[in-house]
Order: sequence, then C-alpha cells, then structure tokens
Amino acid sequence: MMQAIRQIVETKKLKDLIDIPDDFSSETVEIIVFPMLSADTEKNQLNPEQFFGVSHIEHVDQLLVAMRDEWEH
Repeated sequence: MMQAIRQIVETKKLKDLIDIPDDFSSETVEIIVFPMLSADTEKNQLNPEQFFGVSHIEHVDQLLVAMRDEWEH
C-alpha cells in the first residue's frame, strides 16, 4: 500500500520550495506528498501493450454456451 501525506498549508510557506505565480489567488493550499517510485517498482507497472490482441476472441456465442453448460454440470 502506498502511503501519502496530506496537509493544508499557507502558500507563503511554500514560496521557497516551489514556484507559486504572483496571481495565485488562494492563501491556503492542499499538499499531497507521495513517495517517488523506484525503477524496480516502475518495471512492475501495467504495460497495456503486453495485452494487445488478447480481446480478439472468435465465436463468442459458442464459447458462452460452452461456459454456461460447464456451470450447469
């Protein structure tokens, strides 16, 4: 489970940390901090290209009938 820190802070406290435009209208902001993912963690992320073509199933009606028959027996 990924941990996160959520905090409401005054924007003036953040000016030394991040760029806040002068026309930013809010005096308080919500900050959410997540740990940075390591290279190993990023490797394990879902890659949709690995599943290209998986959903191409022929004779769907026949497969559904066969599955229903399995449930009944």
